[in-house]
Amino acid sequence: MWTRYRIWKHRLGFPLVLLALLLMKVTPELSPQWFTGLGIALLLAVAYLAAEIVWMIKRRGRPCGHCGQKVQMQSLHVLTTCPHCGQPFE
Repeated sequence: MWTRYRIWKHRLGFPLVLLALLLMKVTPELSPQWFTGLGIALLLAVAYLAAEIVWMIKRRGRPCGHCGQKVQMQSLHVLTTCPHCGQPFE
């Protein structure tokens, strides 16, 4: 399940950010299109925070984007590579 979520997150995130920026830069401020861009940006921010909160509450670790093995995250520690496969950790 999480592999599919990560794929969709990567495929949809970038185009939605571009759309939000385009709507907010090209249209005049406080127009309906500008508010649509702002709404898209806020929804993406809330979705990101919700995903991070879920990972913190579960405390089971995150799956590696390459091998799918769970990697236990530690407070104040940044992982750059997966301990299972050695690939860069996403």
